[in-house]
Amino acid sequence: MTDKRNVILADCKPDEVKTLQDGLNDSKAWNFITESYISNGSHAGGGNIIRYLRYFTFPWKVFLHRKKYDCILGWQQFYAINFAFYCRLFHVRKTNKVVALNFTYKRKGGFSGKLYDRYMRFALCSDYIDYFHVLSGNYAESCSKDLNIPIEKFIITTFGVPDIYDQWKNSKVQEKDYTLSIGRSNRDFDFLVRAWKRPCLQGHKLVIISDIYHPKETLPGNVRLINNVVGDASFPWIANSNMMIIPIDDGSICSGDTVLLNGMLMKKPIVVTKPSTLAEMYIEDGEDGRTIEKNEEVFSREIATLLNDKTECQRLGDNARKKYLAHFSRFQLGKQIQPYLKKLNLK
Repeated sequence: MTDKRNVILADCKPDEVKTLQDGLNDSKAWNFITESYISNGSHAGGGNIIRYLRYFTFPWKVFLHRKKYDCILGWQQFYAINFAFYCRLFHVRKTNKVVALNFTYKRKGGFSGKLYDRYMRFALCSDYIDYFHVLSGNYAESCSKDLNIPIEKFIITTFGVPDIYDQWKNSKVQEKDYTLSIGRSNRDFDFLVRAWKRPCLQGHKLVIISDIYHPKETLPGNVRLINNVVGDASFPWIANSNMMIIPIDDGSICSGDTVLLNGMLMKKPIVVTKPSTLAEMYIEDGEDGRTIEKNEEVFSREIATLLNDKTECQRLGDNARKKYLAHFSRFQLGKQIQPYLKKLNLK
């Protein structure tokens, strides 16, 4: 009997991935534990530098003690990627099964972008990582082609988040009767603002929560931008909104999953612009949300129609929560990954 560990490497508090751990262990074939090293702090200035350093220092510690582990799951993808980076850099014998969860890759410009690309390819294009977990079939094909990684090494599932509905359903905010759009990466808030300027939406309020969005034009009176709400402070805003909109910039990139699922679990009708991986993987148009093309006239008209139909909004929201409970909890995510772990013959 082995005493090697199967471990989830997380960049958050262990209780945030507890239900994922439970889902993985539901098979009773193995036992995963969680080892956490907080790195998901500020994305600006010095905080960003510290975050990047932690992406390398924690995997280095794991690498030095790699004989203690059998399977390593990187809930923070860079914990798995940099573990593989060290393995290849020092030409060690492969003894660990490694899975990079929530994998994303986006090319960057300039000289630093070229360095980033070389570093990523060095870490990824080896046998040290067994699987890459992504949130879209189209994205898996794109990464496979771009990075020359066999498509068989991709696990394709939807995302999963903890059920926080009971904790936040009775929370309050000062704003009333508003539609919410929230997020940082890959959002096209300018498109949303232009749509909101159309006459059919003049009687409706829009709240945008983002600490990096800088409008190109003066916002109309019925649009409010909030740039100082982050983390758990966003949940009351979700709970009290009448609808949520996720305007996607690049439809081929996986982003917005957490925001979308937090809205679904809180019974909010979700609108996603298409094409996008969110529309592909989560929303059945007209059943548990809406997917609408990025045409300002069409989009604004569809949104106005939905906002004026409270019964339809409630139906979509109720169906969204039912779908979340059946498919998108973090426990269910763990169960979806189980079959791939069985192929790795975990101890």
